[in-house]
Amino acid sequence: MRVHACGLLTVLLSFQVTRPASAQEVDPHIQAALAAVSPERLAATIETLTSFGTRHLMSSQEDGARGIGAAAQWIHDEFTRASPRLQVGFDDYQIPAQGERVTREVRVRNVMAVLPGRSARRLYVSGHYDSLARAPAPAATGGFDWTAGDNPAPGANDDGSGTALVMEAARVLAQSGLEFDATLVFIAFAGEEQGLIGAHLHAQRALADKTRIDAVFNSDIIGNVEGGNGVVDAESLRVFSEGPEDSPSRQVARYIQRQGQLYLPSHRVRLIARHDRFGRGGDHTAFNQRGYAGVRFSEANEHYGRQHVVQDTPDGVDAAYLARNTRINVAAVAALALAPAAPAVTTPRGAPTLDRQPSGYDARLRWVAVDGAVAYRVVWREAWTPDWQVERRVGTVTELVLPDVLIDDHVFGVAAIGPRGHESLVSAYVNPPRAPVEITVK
Repeated sequence: MRVHACGLLTVLLSFQVTRPASAQEVDPHIQAALAAVSPERLAATIETLTSFGTRHLMSSQEDGARGIGAAAQWIHDEFTRASPRLQVGFDDYQIPAQGERVTREVRVRNVMAVLPGRSARRLYVSGHYDSLARAPAPAATGGFDWTAGDNPAPGANDDGSGTALVMEAARVLAQSGLEFDATLVFIAFAGEEQGLIGAHLHAQRALADKTRIDAVFNSDIIGNVEGGNGVVDAESLRVFSEGPEDSPSRQVARYIQRQGQLYLPSHRVRLIARHDRFGRGGDHTAFNQRGYAGVRFSEANEHYGRQHVVQDTPDGVDAAYLARNTRINVAAVAALALAPAAPAVTTPRGAPTLDRQPSGYDARLRWVAVDGAVAYRVVWREAWTPDWQVERRVGTVTELVLPDVLIDDHVFGVAAIGPRGHESLVSAYVNPPRAPVEITVK
């Protein structure tokens, strides 16, 4: 075993050392926010959302008691009542008729509450507040009419549950007294059932404005405990994330699982290596498609017979289970918002700052110093395993050599640690994609 000095740090490491228990400690301020999550408020929110009769995108925008317009105004007012720290507003778009599900010009109104942080980087907590119950239609049209705006569509679980989670997370974090480094955006999207319309409009505007969004937490169908097959699971939830293995979205998913183990160890976070359920999508998809990291939270067992139907009523939502899923969201987004930004591990041209120096058989990791970081956590694993196997906390250095750890056989990453122990997302060292070589043929 060889020893290498890197800056002020002398590293003596062997890959055979197993990963120790995380040194990260529970933050009592985050614990207090979790304790403030109220199952009763979540249940009451879902009851109110369903009381609007329908929240279909094509329903009334002017009626003060029924339809999507009344629901949007109520969500806006609830955000406003939650805390004066929240900057509340509508994210409005007017779109023409398009496709089979938007048959006339319509206003798409997302509802936003922004909790400003010290930096411009943003973390989103999202769900969609529109609802849908398909009306029967001729078989030639697919058997269902998706445009029936006046059809009763309670949407208690899809996605009243996700909307309630977003509103409760905004309330407890705005009232927590915590001062975050990242800016938190709590947003209820419209038009998800018509093709993620509100999310696409917002994401494309964010991209055009060069808005920095570090992560999107999207909760959709998150409150039911009994699947249509009779299987009951109130002890876990699923987190879906797009590949490849070390994509930014996968780092967000791993981060959520890590914080879940720390703050709610009895509630299992199950990581699913898909961007969403098989053949389906959610509002995070609109951000993924534009290069933003984003994941979907969903209940452990879906009841497909209570989706997009008038039977999606509040009795199908378990408020205690929804509260636990809300706490997982709150713990992860709060910890991430309190942490420094993730380190940059590439050159300005995008090449990873990882090589075999000094011997040709070592792993030398370099990264850019992060403002506010008091230490870094370096992680690595064998390249065929899904999660980090070894971790080491190092000081304020920006270079580390791992003797005799071949970079061909292992994957590496680094996270920044703030003064209160909160960690950033892991920045993984990944191979940049290679363009195909075109060979001239005579």
